[in-house]
Amino acid sequence: MKSMTGFGRGECVSRGTRYSVEIGTVNRRNAELVFNLPRELAPFENLLREILAPAVARGRATVTASVSSGADARPLLDPDLFRRLHRELAAVQRSLKIPGSPALSDLVRLYAATARETVSGPAADSAALAKAAHSALRSLETMRTKEGAHLARELRRLLNLFADEITAIGKLAPSVTAKHREAMRSRLAALDPAFAADDERLARELALFADRSDITEELSRLESHLKQFGAGLSSKDANGRSLDFLAQEMFRECNTIGSKANSAAVTRHVIAAKTELERLREQVQNVE
Repeated sequence: MKSMTGFGRGECVSRGTRYSVEIGTVNRRNAELVFNLPRELAPFENLLREILAPAVARGRATVTASVSSGADARPLLDPDLFRRLHRELAAVQRSLKIPGSPALSDLVRLYAATARETVSGPAADSAALAKAAHSALRSLETMRTKEGAHLARELRRLLNLFADEITAIGKLAPSVTAKHREAMRSRLAALDPAFAADDERLARELALFADRSDITEELSRLESHLKQFGAGLSSKDANGRSLDFLAQEMFRECNTIGSKANSAAVTRHVIAAKTELERLREQVQNVE
């Protein structure tokens, strides 16, 4: 089991250039990859996506990459390019007979547009970037796996507490129907003393009432859900969605039991079960 939240960082130095990749993941219902890349690394977004996407089955992953050089980093401005642009712009002005000299603001805008294509420095090393990404991913997976182990222990604890309440309800279930049956007989006898205990109509109504108050089916489904949830905690696959679905189904069965049983003793256990189940559902939201 893995947690959806985590952080990983990786670096790789190639030919004096340092490539850094950071990955931060948070809870989300579906998988989502967001990239924050500098201009020189933007062409490698697909490369990073191919490396990282298989590891993010659920949750939002924000990927930040950077590249930096040492003391030999190129200057912020290229004087030769600036002078060449000034000469060419002045020549265009003269040919078009435009009075004056090129304005500094015009030169700066032209330089900025040209520098994006001509002053890009050494080509980025895709292999080094990929190595940094793999390193960041390993760091992320280590953290998510560690958090996932803690989540699994907590989910088992909560599941056991929930199962204890369901077991207690199961023990009360046979007596609930019998008590309802006797209560109805007493009420009918008080209303109409002439109503025979073996009256066919009474027997039919009692049978219908017993069917409506029977929680055996709900308990059976809960037992199945508990087994599936327990198996899911040991699964090596990303199954946060299925665990979330099972938790919702168990909550629904508890609501049905509470409404059908109409018993104070059962209601107390239903409330306790739903309390533990709500805690369990909150933790499931962190599972990938």
